[in-house]
Amino acid sequence: MAFRFLLLVAGLLFSSTVPAQSTDIDALLDEMVKVYGGEQNLSKMDQMVQEWALVARMGNRHGTDRRSVNLPVQLKVELTYPDKTESRILNGANGFTIFGDHPAQAAAPHQRDAMILQLMRMYSPLALRIRKKALTLADNGSELVLTLSVHGVVSEYFVNKESRRIERVAGTLKINGNLMSFVTEYSDFKLVEGVLVHQREDKYAGTVNTAQLQLRNIEFDAVFEENFFDPPVTGVDSLITGNSIRIIAPPRSPAPARQRVAEDLESGHGAAW
Repeated sequence: MAFRFLLLVAGLLFSSTVPAQSTDIDALLDEMVKVYGGEQNLSKMDQMVQEWALVARMGNRHGTDRRSVNLPVQLKVELTYPDKTESRILNGANGFTIFGDHPAQAAAPHQRDAMILQLMRMYSPLALRIRKKALTLADNGSELVLTLSVHGVVSEYFVNKESRRIERVAGTLKINGNLMSFVTEYSDFKLVEGVLVHQREDKYAGTVNTAQLQLRNIEFDAVFEENFFDPPVTGVDSLITGNSIRIIAPPRSPAPARQRVAEDLESGHGAAW
């Protein structure tokens, strides 16, 4: 009898504690969707173009950052500086980089992961709610933390307990066998066409403030051409077939991953990660 009673108590405890996190996530995501403008408005962010004014802290370099997103798996980032340009394209599991007028190159693993992380940063609360089965929720004392993993890339969304706004997103990438954290802080929130949008981003690689960005323009329900997220074929230097790319004549010998990251951060290319 006593054993049956203990089983009953254990069953009650199990049924009340296990679903708690799931219930908390459901409630939190519903509140966030409402705060950010509601389901109908947030669905407009699935196809979106953002244009940002960019200041890379190293060298005080000024440029623009244009991001085109087509959820769930497509992203194109076009960085323009006075003396150089860079494009990053994520199309499903494939990533490509284009430096200046050089032909497209298959992204190195850390570059592709950085693109996935950047796409994850652009998830609205509605996009997160759709992926709630892959989310976990924690409380660090001052913030609620939603954690999501996509293709091995982990992103943490830090949610203000009172406003229910996402105020920063953190991700950790493995570069040359070492882990490096990338954090983007969000501020200056305003309603744009019924959607709550942050107008400022401050980016950090480790503890280094790499860039500040100010939103110039945003287009919801964007329409993209069929091949918009495919890497362009430039001259005869590259051969692109289907979803793969083979460089026939690379513009330069690839540097080790750690060196490429250092070069990116120093030149400002890595400022938008």
